[in-house]
Amino acid sequence: MAAANVNMSDSDWKKSIILRLQNRNKLQCYCFQDLIALHNRLFDSSNALRGENLHLTIQYEKLRQENFELQHRSGQSDGKPNEKIQALEQKLLHQQEELTELHRRKGENAQQLIDLNNKLQEKEKQLLSLEVSLAESMAVNTTLRAEIQMYQNSIKELENLNQMLKDEHQALQLAFASLEEKLRKAQDENRSLVDRLIRYKSKDADKMNEENENFVREGAINPTAFLIQTLGLFGKKQAKLQKELEEAAKDTRAISPDRMKDAGAAGAIFATSVPSRVILKFDAHDGDVNAVKWSPVDRILATGGADRRVKLWDLSKGGQCDCKGMLVGSNAGVMSVDFDSTGTLILGASSDFASRVWTVGDQRLRVLKPP
Repeated sequence: MAAANVNMSDSDWKKSIILRLQNRNKLQCYCFQDLIALHNRLFDSSNALRGENLHLTIQYEKLRQENFELQHRSGQSDGKPNEKIQALEQKLLHQQEELTELHRRKGENAQQLIDLNNKLQEKEKQLLSLEVSLAESMAVNTTLRAEIQMYQNSIKELENLNQMLKDEHQALQLAFASLEEKLRKAQDENRSLVDRLIRYKSKDADKMNEENENFVREGAINPTAFLIQTLGLFGKKQAKLQKELEEAAKDTRAISPDRMKDAGAAGAIFATSVPSRVILKFDAHDGDVNAVKWSPVDRILATGGADRRVKLWDLSKGGQCDCKGMLVGSNAGVMSVDFDSTGTLILGASSDFASRVWTVGDQRLRVLKPP
């Protein structure tokens, strides 16, 4: 279809150029039609006068010959032949003047013809220059058509790319809306769990206050028995807490925020030891450090940062920290890291909606895809 349109457009502009040339030829020739016809008539009349002049010259020669013969025949003359000769001479003179006038007009016509030829040559030169300019314009037009076609193709490609980006943007918006809905549900669930925890804690506190009031009343009656009961209750709670701590130490699973809150509430009765000095300090990442995890088998520390890397640090040498390796492949900041029970695999979670597993030995990347 495009080739047919191009052929039709080519034939149209060729026909247009031919029509313009024909119109220009008509206009330029129409101005000189009268002059050309007059020149042709002058040539015809000049040829006729030349023939008539030749005929008169022949007659004049004949008359001279006859006059010469008559003069020789008769010695006397009565004047009649001389009058005839004079009339013929006047006629010949008149013909010569007309011939001279025709020669003069012929010269003028010849000069006009030369001027017209010069003008015609100038017009031909102008026509040649216009043809050259037309050829250049046609070449430029062809080049511009090719560029227009190229730009149209690029516009189509850009429109397709833009449509694809719009589709991807719409899909990302849908995914973002789904994630926002999940986040809202998780926040609502977390809020409800926190409310339930607060209610349970308030009930435990009320129950503890009630037991303390009973113990106080009993202690007012029998202080020794009250002290024994208090020590026994404290010993039971300490033993129960020690047992829970031992079970939590054996459990290698990740601790949920609720369990951490429960453990913190249970261990609130123990004294907390705050570190008094820094043993080792080092720059782990180019930006923020978002996650830190100890290896379960070696003195290896894994850190994840905002620079999209997971770094392994060897702390087996006392007072020194050596970078054992760097694990790359994340498209956003690493927010959490964890080892498996054997210490050979590292799990990293980042803000690009992906989790990645690295093998500690060869640092090979394996991306966990959702089911």
